Amino acid sequence: MSVKISRLDEVEPKRVLGGPIKIMFTPETADTKHLRFSVGYFDPGEGLAAHVHPESEEVYYVISGSGTVYVGEERKPTRVEADTAIYIPPGTVHGVENTGSDKLVVAFFVAPGKERSIVV
Repeated sequence: MSVKISRLDEVEPKRVLGGPIKIMFTPETADTKHLRFSVGYFDPGEGLAAHVHPESEEVYYVISGSGTVYVGEERKPTRVEADTAIYIPPGTVHGVENTGSDKLVVAFFVAPGKERSIVV
């Protein structure tokens, strides 16, 4: 395993769970053992569909903008803004939407990173 360096401005976004995501480090791209790291860039009205990671934990970290995170089977809405972190335990339904007026930028840390999301 070796150190990997990746610049956000050099990574093309992909549509993941309905939103534009820049996938930075994964077990496939950086040989990570326990982590998947990506950054979402959401225009107003964009976000990620409700999904679940049966065995993985996830942390959302809001870099800029504001929006709403939906958590649990009832999809309880929680307003978030820059410098907010949200811990999501394994098996918890969650998603995010830009409900603000500026771009919402969110970092996603998933561990273990080999598991795929299940849309619910």
